Amino acid sequence: MTIRRYAIAAASTTILSIGLAALPASAAPAPSSPDSAKLAAGTLKDPQTGGNRKYVVGQGEDVPAVLGVTNIGNAPVKGLVVQVRVLNDLDFTKKYDNCWYAVDSNQETAWCGFTDELAPGASLAVTGAGISTKPDASADKISSIVHQWFSKENVDERGGLQALADISAGQGTKAVRGTGDPLTLTTPSGPLGGLGGPIGFAGVGLNTPPTGEPTPTATPTATPSTTATPAATPSASTTIAPSANSGGASGEGGGLPVTGAASMSVAGVGGALLLLGGAGYLIARRRRTRFVA
Repeated sequence: MTIRRYAIAAASTTILSIGLAALPASAAPAPSSPDSAKLAAGTLKDPQTGGNRKYVVGQGEDVPAVLGVTNIGNAPVKGLVVQVRVLNDLDFTKKYDNCWYAVDSNQETAWCGFTDELAPGASLAVTGAGISTKPDASADKISSIVHQWFSKENVDERGGLQALADISAGQGTKAVRGTGDPLTLTTPSGPLGGLGGPIGFAGVGLNTPPTGEPTPTATPTATPSTTATPAATPSASTTIAPSANSGGASGEGGGLPVTGAASMSVAGVGGALLLLGGAGYLIARRRRTRFVA
C-alpha cells in the first residue's frame, strides 16, 4: 500500500515539476539520483475548507507559512534538507547560518540543512523561513512559496548545500551563507495538507491596504440671490405722517405738523371749495339783478 501511495506521489511530483517550467532556469532542482527517502511536502490545513491554508499578510510583514514534511516511508530519515523558492515581491529578510542563499533575476532561493531525524509517519516543519513581503508589495506580484525536501544523504551525494545553492544562483554570482541563528524544525501545530510528493506549495495573499477614505459630499450652502430687488429707500423730501392718535409721553395729543403730500391734498380740496363758493355767489347775484317787481 505504501509503495502504491508513493507511486501516486511521484506522479504528482512530475506534474508539479511541469508547472515549474515557467520559472527561471535555476529554479529546477539539480539533476540527481533518486532519493531513497520517501518524503512528502505539505502545509497546514484550513480548518474551514479542509484544503491547504493560504497565508494572508500586509505589506512589509513576515509570512508565517508552515513548510512541512512527512516521512511516508518505512525507515527513519537521518538529516533533512529543504530548498525554498520565492518570486517577485516575496523576499528572504532573515538569513540563517544553516542556509545558503542565491538570487537569479526575480527569484530567491534558500538551501537549508537540518540534523534532525524524521521517523516513519512523523512530520516536521519550519515556520516562516524568514520570508516577508516587500514594503511596497502588490497583490499581482505575490505567489506561492515553493518548498522541496530531500534527505541529507541525497544532498551530500550531489555535492552538498553550497554546491546546490550555487547552481541556483544567477550567472556570474555565488550563493551566500546566512549569518543569523540556525533555522530549526518543529512539530507542526496541526495536520499537514497537500501531501503528494517532495514538492509543496504554500499560498500567500496580500492584504491590500485601503486606498483612502471616501470624500464626503459637501452640503451645499445657501447663497444669497444677487437678483433680489432691495427695499426702496424713502425719498428725503417725503415725510411720513404720524398716526392721528399718537401722543406724547404725558398722554396728551400732539405730534408733528402735517406736511408733504398729505398737506397738498388738503390745500387742493380747500381751493376747490373756494371756487365753487365764488361761482355760486356770482350766479345768485345775477339772478337778483334781473328780478322784476
